[in-house]
Amino acid sequence: MMRSTCAIALLAQGTLSLPVAERRSGRAVADRLRDVPYPEAAYNPLAAEEFYRKRPIESAARLAKIVTRSLGFVADTAMDSRLGREDEMADRRGDELLELVSDLGPTFIKVGQALSTRTDLISAKYAKGLTGLQDAVPPFSAELGRKVIEDELNILIDDVFSELSIEPVASASIGQVYRGRIRETGEEVAVKVQRPGVLSSVALDLHMMRSAAPVWQSLKEINTDLTGLVDAWGAGFIDELDYRAEARATTEFSKAMERRGLGSVFAPEVVEKYSSMHVLTTKWVEGERLVDSDADDVPRLCGVALNAYLTMLLDTGCLHCDPHPGNLLRTPDGRLCILDWGMTLDVPEDLQLSLLEFIANLNAENYEDVPLDLVKLQFVPEEKLEELRQSGLTVSISKMLKLAGEGGGPKGTMERLVAQNKEKYAKELAQFDDPDSKEATALRQKLFREDWQREMAEDAARRGDAPSSTTADVTMKIEEMQQNNADVFAIPEYFLYMSRAFATLEGIGLASDSSYSILQEESFQRA
Repeated sequence: MMRSTCAIALLAQGTLSLPVAERRSGRAVADRLRDVPYPEAAYNPLAAEEFYRKRPIESAARLAKIVTRSLGFVADTAMDSRLGREDEMADRRGDELLELVSDLGPTFIKVGQALSTRTDLISAKYAKGLTGLQDAVPPFSAELGRKVIEDELNILIDDVFSELSIEPVASASIGQVYRGRIRETGEEVAVKVQRPGVLSSVALDLHMMRSAAPVWQSLKEINTDLTGLVDAWGAGFIDELDYRAEARATTEFSKAMERRGLGSVFAPEVVEKYSSMHVLTTKWVEGERLVDSDADDVPRLCGVALNAYLTMLLDTGCLHCDPHPGNLLRTPDGRLCILDWGMTLDVPEDLQLSLLEFIANLNAENYEDVPLDLVKLQFVPEEKLEELRQSGLTVSISKMLKLAGEGGGPKGTMERLVAQNKEKYAKELAQFDDPDSKEATALRQKLFREDWQREMAEDAARRGDAPSSTTADVTMKIEEMQQNNADVFAIPEYFLYMSRAFATLEGIGLASDSSYSILQEESFQRA
């Protein structure tokens, strides 16, 4: 569950006391909550259902807007399917989906970002298009931004800030950031201000998505619990609207890294005095995006970031959930700053132990225990355990991980695989003048596929409880499992965020060193 235990623990520890601005009159808070079904950081779908049942016009108006803006895209994709031109139009439709989702506002932007990694729920071609989704909308007015700051902090801007940018230096769907200087201390700061009315907008959209989820699941025969998925997203989105929790997570991360001797990575320092539920002030961090840096120490900082994420995952249990390149800064003194702690995820201790066991079994090539690890890690339902064991699929998973560990990213992995196969099948390929010709490539791939199928079948046959099936039967079963991914394999929430982090870090590392391997980082090997 998003933030959950880790945030509760931080609150109990008293990491941050409530600022003066949060001790506002109960009347002001009550007035604000009359327009929403629940407060920030308290997602409640049942309360939303009752709230919007009494406001049918509001729901109908939003539904009409969504349908109107989506109708053209839906009609075009239906026509593509009817004319058999889906592949031909994939890139164009991906761009149109990107524009549509951005146009529908904050909730759809957040859901679109989440779906960009969920090819078990939407077509891969659309998921690919959504990877370019920017969490950005036009900024709200400077006048409104300054009013939010003054109302939330119960101050006059000119009394507190000697400088405050008129326009935001960054703008996103939920809020925007101003650069300023505190008059009393002279410190330069970043002031993050939440977009007014965003809770009302997000709550309504989440309610409508949740209402539509069972219908869509039945219509598309999707095995994933879509209602539960919307609830998981909803809890995360609504948590993100409470900047006090973000302040606690930001502060605790730096303390946790410092306690573990990892001072080369940190989060911005929170200025508690000028922070509240809808305003977050931190000291300004000078730096450049790690992905844009041409410094020699970029690969080292990728290792530092990986160490930090593994520490969060396997030790502190409070995981940063927005590891995109824009949130990783290289500071002038060669340290790494991780920004934006609005979404965090609790990782329980039993899951941490299971992850360590899984890594150990892969490294030891202990394939027999890998299926059970996948159950413990929530990838595979327990009732599918024997089916996974009998398939021999874990042998292939482990072999591909070993190849990937040698570095170079997907391209490097494929090049090594091709080179190995050319050497392995040299005798069979000798009949071709060009080993890279279309015919030679087809034969090499055929031989590799046959060997791959045989190895999986042999692994399954070594077990006494394995079914007496032919190689073709095993292959058909594997392909069926892959096609029906959601039925056999679940995608745990923590894995999505960690895979995004690893992919981001490896991409940055490969830009500096074409043979970079995230799996060869000392921190990963130590884990």
